Amino acid sequence: MSKEISIGLKIKAAREARGLSQIEVVERLAEKDINMSRETLSKIENGNRTVSAVELNALCKVLNIDINILFEDEEDDDLVTLFRKKNFSEKTVEEVEKLQDMIKMFIYQKKIYNGEFKPQKKKPLWEEC
Repeated sequence: MSKEISIGLKIKAAREARGLSQIEVVERLAEKDINMSRETLSKIENGNRTVSAVELNALCKVLNIDINILFEDEEDDDLVTLFRKKNFSEKTVEEVEKLQDMIKMFIYQKKIYNGEFKPQKKKPLWEEC
């Protein structure tokens, strides 16, 4: 079960990997004549707002990343896809998928425990309508 990582989360990961705060990124964007608030950057990172091509280009320059990285498919690292490509039985693929999901959950839990990942707080469904 391949889960595509959103462009916003990839931007956030690149920003955090460089040790930059959202405010620092917004200030660097302003130097490139891109007017964006910290709140807008937060919305982009959390997938609550789309990013324009101009903003995306500027973000890539500020974060010193190749724009193509944001559009790469993570599917190559997916065990289920690998097993399907090798023509394993559907039953085997289903078992691998279960194991893969468990491993991802363990990794996710470890990141939370180590303070490396903060889960997004979502609004209750009745507030989203």
